Formats: sequence, structure tokens, C-alpha cells
Amino acid sequence: ERTRGIMARGTTNASRGAVCECRASGRSVRSQALPRPCRSGPRRRRGVKVRAEGKLSDLTSVVESQQFDRGMLEDLFEVTKEMERIVEDGAECSLLAGKVMGTLFYEPSTRTRLSFETAMCRLGGKVVSTENAREFSSVAKGETLEDTVRTLEQYVDVIVLRHFQAGSARIAADAASVPLISAGDGPGQHPTQALLDIYTIQKEIGRIDETKVALVGDLANGRTARSLAYVLSKFDKVKLYFVAPDVVRINQDIKDHLTKNGCEWEEVNDLATVAAEVDVLYQTRIQNERFG
Repeated sequence: ERTRGIMARGTTNASRGAVCECRASGRSVRSQALPRPCRSGPRRRRGVKVRAEGKLSDLTSVVESQQFDRGMLEDLFEVTKEMERIVEDGAECSLLAGKVMGTLFYEPSTRTRLSFETAMCRLGGKVVSTENAREFSSVAKGETLEDTVRTLEQYVDVIVLRHFQAGSARIAADAASVPLISAGDGPGQHPTQALLDIYTIQKEIGRIDETKVALVGDLANGRTARSLAYVLSKFDKVKLYFVAPDVVRINQDIKDHLTKNGCEWEEVNDLATVAAEVDVLYQTRIQNERFG
């Protein structure tokens, strides 16, 4: 039966931050989701490896949805299933024992920040956090984002960044010598949300190929819709409907990307004209904070 109205934002999913090897309830779980830095050893070279050649383990940071190809997404689905079993078993997991995650949030967040922090705790790691870095960090004294990242990386093994400016995740990742995961950068992208959304579609419907998806709301400023559109373009015979008022229509760069990759899309003004046709209805809010 077709599913209309998949809402993934409230889901706490341990796939965010899922890494390498764990033993829970006597079962060994292996994945390639994230590199495992060692603070006592040498740091990696600074800079983002955008293309990972089809291997999750080659990713150094996650800053945009374009970093993932279809094979990597399917591998990540399998890792996510194992992480879900860890949570369902309720067994103590030491997968990330001895590791520390720093969450650096320059914008308000409830679901995203807590889901990252919960995932880290469930996998045996620890968290240091600032939920209002724009006001309660050295940025208030004039420190740059790059310098903040270079300071934080001395304390942690991975950084999760939420920022108010598009492109800030890449800037921060280029400055970092530990893995950095974007939790959203202004109106730019929210790649980890897209990963969760695409997994939810696969889990609820049983497929992603040959689906029709309506993206509704503020598509000009909604970073989740932008990232999801990029990810959906990796699959076959997907059609996207963009439903938004003229003032917040999807930006041209997304449409150009979809056309280039052979993904069909259509802009419509009235949701009622396509609601009965789609498999997934993805509703976003108006981003009031992005207007003047």
C-alpha cells in the first residue's frame, strides 16, 4: 500500500554517527560509515573529500548530499538496520567507547541536536555541546568559524555543526583535521536529514525506484528539501513535484541538477492536483527566519 506523508524529522535514529564495529547481544556489527580518528595518533590532512569513490569508509566529512552515490546509500541502509537492532536489543554498546563528539550549533535545534547526541550515547561515546554557539561561544568575541573548529578539534574526535550560513559546513570541514558532519547550513543543505528521509522512504514503501514524491512548502529556503532532491536523483524513474508559492519556489540549481541526471520533475501550484498521484508527501514549513 502506498504511503503518503512520511514524516522523518521526529525520528531518533542511531544511523547518524554510526561507525565501524560493535558487539551487542553477542552479535558483531560492522559498517563503513565513518572513519575512527585517534587523538593520540596523527590527525588526517585538512580538507573535505567530496567524492568517495563508492566507499563510505573513504568519506572524511559529510557536508552535502552529492557526496553519496546509490551504492553508498544502499550500504548505509544496511548499517542503519544494524544500528536499529542495537537500540531494540537494549544492550550496552561500546562501539564508540572512548570517543567524544562535539556538537556546535549556531542555530536553534531540538530534534537534530538531540538525535545526534542520543546516537552517540547509545553507541558508547560521550558528548560535549553548545546549543547556542552564536551567542555563547568565542564567536561573540570575534573568533572565526575556522578558528573555533581548530580549537574544538583538540577536544573531540568528530564535530557536528549547525550554522546559519550556506556553505559554512564546507568551510569548517576544510579547516578541520577531524571528521565534521553538517547538521544543516542555513538555506544550503541538510545532508544527514536527507539520509534519514531516504531511508524512511525505503523502509516504509519498500523501494525508492519508480516513486513519485511531492516536496511542499518553502522550497527556496528549506535545506531539507534541497538535500532530499539531490539524494532522490540517484535512483531510477523517480519523479519530483515541487509544490510552492512563487516567492519560495525551488531554486534553479536543483532543477538543473535533476535535468542533468535524468530525473523528471514538475512545478505545480496546487497540491490537490498531485496529492492522489504521489507515493510520498514531504511537507516543510515556511522558513520565517530566512526573511529579512
